[in-house]
Amino acid sequence: MGAEGFSWKRALILAGACIALVIGSGFATGQELVQYFTAYGLGGLAVVAIFAIVFIYYNLNFARVGAQEKYDVGNKVFQHFCGKKLGTFFDYYSTAFCYMSFFVMIGGAASTLQQGFGLPSWVGGALVCVIVVAIVCLGLSKLVDIIGVIGPIKIAFFLGVGLVVLCMDWQQVPTGLAAVETGNLVGATATDGMVKAGDNWLISGLSYAGFVLLWFASFMTLLGAKNDSRSLNAGIVIATAVICLAIVVIFFAQLANINSGENGVFVWNAPIPNLILAQKVWAPLSIIYSVVVFIGICATAVPLLYNPTARFAKEGTPRFRLLAVGLGVAGLVIGLFVPYRTLVNVVYVINGYIGAVLLVFMVARNLRDFTAKRRVAKGAGEQKSINASSAHNEFEDPAIQG
Repeated sequence: MGAEGFSWKRALILAGACIALVIGSGFATGQELVQYFTAYGLGGLAVVAIFAIVFIYYNLNFARVGAQEKYDVGNKVFQHFCGKKLGTFFDYYSTAFCYMSFFVMIGGAASTLQQGFGLPSWVGGALVCVIVVAIVCLGLSKLVDIIGVIGPIKIAFFLGVGLVVLCMDWQQVPTGLAAVETGNLVGATATDGMVKAGDNWLISGLSYAGFVLLWFASFMTLLGAKNDSRSLNAGIVIATAVICLAIVVIFFAQLANINSGENGVFVWNAPIPNLILAQKVWAPLSIIYSVVVFIGICATAVPLLYNPTARFAKEGTPRFRLLAVGLGVAGLVIGLFVPYRTLVNVVYVINGYIGAVLLVFMVARNLRDFTAKRRVAKGAGEQKSINASSAHNEFEDPAIQG
């Protein structure tokens, strides 16, 4: 694939794969958007801006390093930016985090089918586990092709629902903003309010970009090694624009309906807040929404299980397949026994801060490389000037002319 030239078709497939990885259980259910964006009111727009800038920056970096170094193991990118010791730490930590995020996908699938269809939580968890393990065993190329198609479909669906809800209830946005800012939430108590990802929108923005960074490090580095750079870079930019548009539309739709719901379950505290939005559009739509969310969770969970599996076994081998099954079953057990809302808040938020630390090392490495190139360019320019001056002096020397 790396030898191919620029292709819009390939760029769109790669954009779809990026979208599929970001639009996981937390995004699709709306739980992630409530904690990272809606909880800050208009400050959520600042969170979006921070995410967009940082997301494009580090993914272009990962893709560039992958193209240059042609790593066969994506996690080697950590040593490139952080050195051997710290790079090794981030290598194992990111592998662990991807696997922990797989727990979140299991919890999201279980909560989705439970809230949407009243099924026992183990049914959704087991179903997503079987599907994900099967796709992981097919390998990276098939994985990208499958989730690259699913990504655009699911984000178009979520964006469509958000737009319809916003068109219906845009007049309620100011009321929702006031409720969030004052804490005037239906059913809230002194100890039970909106769960936030951080103390302010800046921390939330860095945390959101940070936890996604750890997802993309190995994945994007491998894509960089196996795809045309221009196609991949275009895919990154397209994915970022679409994701940010969807975030803005959906979090405003959530704000407009922050106190919508019943029986103690409202948008601000529901496990699947976007399901309430879907029900407002059309009651049967909630069933379709649950199915799409479930498919979206499967698409995101695939690379999250692939990463730790590929880290410890060569793709295509019996060991690889056995490890995929073992990790899938272990993740299923953990994901079913920890509350979903807690999984999102603890796993994503804490690991987001670790990702932000990695970002600092990336910026430092980029600055060092930039400074080194400037020195080399300056030295080459000075040497060229010296050579030109020497040649001129030799030409002017009377002894040489005589």
